[in-house]
Amino acid sequence: MSAPLFSVVVPAYNQHKFINPCLTSLQRQTMSDFEVIVVNDCSTDDTGDQIAALIKGDDRFKVITHAQNRGVSAARNSGMAVAKGKYLCFVDGDDWVEPNFLAAFLTAYQATPKTQLVICNHFGYLAVPSPAKTYDQKDLVANINFGTVGGFSWNKCFIRAIIANHHLTFNEDINFLEDQLFAFRYANYVHSAELLTEKTYHYRWRFRSNLSHVGIPFFAARRKMMKILKQESKRTLSEDLNNQ
Repeated sequence: MSAPLFSVVVPAYNQHKFINPCLTSLQRQTMSDFEVIVVNDCSTDDTGDQIAALIKGDDRFKVITHAQNRGVSAARNSGMAVAKGKYLCFVDGDDWVEPNFLAAFLTAYQATPKTQLVICNHFGYLAVPSPAKTYDQKDLVANINFGTVGGFSWNKCFIRAIIANHHLTFNEDINFLEDQLFAFRYANYVHSAELLTEKTYHYRWRFRSNLSHVGIPFFAARRKMMKILKQESKRTLSEDLNNQ
């Protein structure tokens, strides 16, 4: 059996209210050449049962179940470790996507075959209408740092070979801004990136959980993230960050 074009990793922990619309939105994609790897991070509610019922008979979906709760970074890493697609996307278990979420990424890669990253616009938290744009590495880094691209993992379509060849993973020792750290790491290997105008991702703003990261926790996490990044970054990326 040939490898799918897309791999989608869905980390899920206690998503009783949200996992159904999340996985249903992926089942309704306008293209079919994809796999979805759902990582149940030791949920204590009925998330696992809902996943099993939703994907029954759909061989595009597979489940990894953690024996203990390990956090979103570990869940994403578990999914990446078994992914086989040419392209790799992440969808959080409490979010959902438009039917053309994957098709829009594919169209962009086909139109600009030399690009190494495609970013979609989104609905919800920090959604800012943005025109389509091509970024070089320096502009990409600036816009991951503070800008239209952001540090999210869920609004991006990565090339899996870049991740595999450079052994990129999410840092499991931090629990905030881990996706921005991953985005910066990936940007080391990006010469050209495309930002799409169309909004195809729905980010669910959960007030209480997101509010806990505002203020001092955010700046403490950011200092830690930047320290890690600058210790390991290639010169080009490190110089760009030092100048911001």
